[in-house]
Amino acid sequence: MPGIARRSFVLGAITLPAIARPTGAAWTPGGPVALIVPFAEGGSNDDVMRAIAEAAGARLGQPIRVQNKPGRGGVRAIAALASAPSDGRLVAQLPYSAIRTALLEGLPFEAERDATPILGLAGSAYGAIAKADRFPDGWAGFLREAREKPGTLSYGTPGVNSTPHLTMARLLLRERIQAVHVPFRGTMHGARAVVAGDVDIMAGPVRIGALVQDGEAAWMHVWSAQRLPRWPDAPTLRELGYRLTVTAPFGIVAPPGLPAEAATALHDAFLAALRTTEVRAMLERHDMTEDYRDGGAYTAFLAETARMEEMLIGRLGLQP
Repeated sequence: MPGIARRSFVLGAITLPAIARPTGAAWTPGGPVALIVPFAEGGSNDDVMRAIAEAAGARLGQPIRVQNKPGRGGVRAIAALASAPSDGRLVAQLPYSAIRTALLEGLPFEAERDATPILGLAGSAYGAIAKADRFPDGWAGFLREAREKPGTLSYGTPGVNSTPHLTMARLLLRERIQAVHVPFRGTMHGARAVVAGDVDIMAGPVRIGALVQDGEAAWMHVWSAQRLPRWPDAPTLRELGYRLTVTAPFGIVAPPGLPAEAATALHDAFLAALRTTEVRAMLERHDMTEDYRDGGAYTAFLAETARMEEMLIGRLGLQP
């Protein structure tokens, strides 16, 4: 794993004490709060974050205005925090992909220096499908055929180094199976390729389940902690014997050195927003599930995520 050990992305060194609760009047921002969303306007992440921002702004007493800054796996968004004032008026959505991107590119981002983790919010659901009747025994059938024909079966994902790519690579590595990775520019392009018989399996966000609903495809597995209500017959990875849950979680971070009272108020506002009926409905609409962690737990999660991502980058020989 050349160069990884020298990279300055050291989330593993994070230590963040539990946020102290203020004893006096609750903190409020001195004006509107900007929320950087590292995804394009109109997508599922943008829809969800706008719903959360509206509800959290009502709790704070100041509007929270979304600023879309897509690109570079979320690193561009969090880079804006490093030199921003620590007054609680700028926060950013931190996607899971930002950690991987920083590690792959050797970018100098240190969470304890460059950000204040506020809370973990939610995560997208993922899974893998095959053409209907292609593997009557489901995932077990795929594994059996892959062992009988090493290196001939294929799996598609939305791209190299994407969460579906790394998850499938982990599964195949554990099973000691070789299969051809076929990256697609779009998730549904890959899903249609499965139906056409061009690839054997497609892994991606659970919107690929639209083909299951149409009877054209079947679930191999979903990667959530529990079975998804929309597809109660789809087994989870845990049910198949893997100690693995993959939801590509995201949370909220603020500039470094944010005062405890501001961190507390922001945490409470975003948590209250997460629990509203409107936000829960938006999460369900976009096949996302709540993945709440308070500031301390979210910090520990980021550290563990960085450790695991670094290990996978080395073990799988990934390149930027």
